[in-house]
Amino acid sequence: MATQKKVIILGFLTLLAFGLRVYRLGTADFKEDEFLTVKAAAYQNFCRQSPDNCQAKKIANFIFPLLQNNETVPNLITQIYLWDFISDRPTAVNFNRAWPHLLTVAGFYQIFGLSEFTTRLPGAIAGALLVPVGFLFSQSLLFSFLLTIAFPLIDLSRNARMYSLFMVVILLAIYLWRRLLAAKPAFSWLLLATAIVTVLAFWLQSLTLVVLIGIYAYSLFKSRSWFWWLSVGLGLVIIVGKYSGADFFHRYFLGLALPPHWQYLSWWPAAAIIAMLIRRQTYLLAIITVYLTVLIFFTLPAPGAAYVIALWPLLLWPLLHWRRWLTFAVSLIVIIQFGLGINYLYFGRDGRAQIRSAYQSIINHYQPGDKLYAIQLRDYYLQSLPQGTEVIDLKKTPYPQFSGSGFVVWEQEKIGYLQAPVLNYIQTNFNHLAGSGLDNFGVEIYSFGK
Repeated sequence: MATQKKVIILGFLTLLAFGLRVYRLGTADFKEDEFLTVKAAAYQNFCRQSPDNCQAKKIANFIFPLLQNNETVPNLITQIYLWDFISDRPTAVNFNRAWPHLLTVAGFYQIFGLSEFTTRLPGAIAGALLVPVGFLFSQSLLFSFLLTIAFPLIDLSRNARMYSLFMVVILLAIYLWRRLLAAKPAFSWLLLATAIVTVLAFWLQSLTLVVLIGIYAYSLFKSRSWFWWLSVGLGLVIIVGKYSGADFFHRYFLGLALPPHWQYLSWWPAAAIIAMLIRRQTYLLAIITVYLTVLIFFTLPAPGAAYVIALWPLLLWPLLHWRRWLTFAVSLIVIIQFGLGINYLYFGRDGRAQIRSAYQSIINHYQPGDKLYAIQLRDYYLQSLPQGTEVIDLKKTPYPQFSGSGFVVWEQEKIGYLQAPVLNYIQTNFNHLAGSGLDNFGVEIYSFGK
């Protein structure tokens, strides 16, 4: 096929991918860790608007937190805190996780305003960019097409977290490393680009280190010159870490997992590994086997499913362009998964709590002086409450002394955090405003003292 036709088709697939990821992007309420993104990016946005909205800058040596990607303390480049939407001020909780993504989201806030749509938009754009990066990696339009419509990739890129951006950057890094290992060790633009992209991937997700271990293992057998240079670099990192106390390898997440996390070795990665063994695709095989080995046997606690989905493009590629029947079967599976997932993706069938609707009962019944007793209160949806509203965290205060008047709030799936005597007292003595038997919002709300 002519290059011009490939460019046209690839452009169309990229636009299609963006459309599939941006359609009804802002209709669903935020869910789980998306609230961390909006609270952290909101702080950065409001801090840029006025110095009065910023936490006081801490003066210290932030080099090592930046180099080791320590997510809990400020680093040399940025200090990001979680924003309290009720008090309309920053909290004291530093949250630097995936800070390049948070800075990007904050930049979108300054252009488009703060909303569910703009918070998720960077992930949707990254999901669309996966299509041309996938073509660069594979030189296959079929591969790019399947990346365009793959249900797990669309779902991931419609989430306001950094995973979609990480997937694009790490796939580009893996492509660049493959080219770099085929060249002689010397300074070049390829080396510089590989270093920049790899560091960006690391700042987005520390599991980049696991990918680098796989690349390092591959270099031992395929590029001895690079293996020795990488060994020197590894040695320097170990020495600096030993004498500085910096934990570059995030050892607090490592340990022997008993029992192993077998849930991450489904038929999909197993089939891809078999295909790579048969086809002798040693580069991808080294990366994927090391990655899965660490997740399954040496990660504490069990890693989230999003960490495994990051491997999805690498697991798809070995199953294509080998046997026609396998290419057809895999392509059909991807197409069917997309068709079955349409309701889940676009029409609110994913079972998430409808927090915005449920919290309306708090706003409607609120009286001056009311308190909020809550498990993970989603204050983003309570911005209209007075700034002096007191919030009591029931995870930190499991046996509260209810006083005055107010509300008790938790999402139904969080009921396990409530102590049984406290739950029984609430259900017996307080007025049920929202939840089981009243609506399908997935949020329990009780009022008292009114």
